[in-house]
Amino acid sequence: MDRTSVYAVLGFIIATAITMALYQINFLGFTHLTNYSKKPAYSLAGTQLFENGTLVLHITRVAGPDTYGGFIVLVQVLYPNGTVAYQWNAAYLGRIPQSDIVNKYNLPGHLVHSDGFALVVPLGQSAIVKLYAPVAFSPGIYIVRAYDTDGQYEAYGIKSQTYVTVTS
Repeated sequence: MDRTSVYAVLGFIIATAITMALYQINFLGFTHLTNYSKKPAYSLAGTQLFENGTLVLHITRVAGPDTYGGFIVLVQVLYPNGTVAYQWNAAYLGRIPQSDIVNKYNLPGHLVHSDGFALVVPLGQSAIVKLYAPVAFSPGIYIVRAYDTDGQYEAYGIKSQTYVTVTS
């Protein structure tokens, strides 16, 4: 092998090593490989819960694959000790009327919507979704959590939950 080929191979190996090292340092270290395009992650910042049972869910998809939407199949309201106060399942979430969903960005084909099976949230989209519970909530602090089809409410250290306060 001539000197130019050796330098090219050595440069390729060094560049690859630096790229992989910086990627892992920036995304959770060397304990496991990280791929932010694998699982969906959501933010629920701005979510509100009212005494009459109305949940105004502010949902934003902040990570995950952009080739398909994230599928929310369960939304729970929990007491601070983790006990479920109320939950909306996939059957409910899959049939939310579009009039109860307000998308932040009007991008045809890229809107939060119900598809008959789940609440579909495309990457980068943000929406306000109104959910109605047939129960009243007492004043206090509650946890609102959204679960994706994988049964998780956390991806990449981002929890799909928020604390809300119901006031009288």
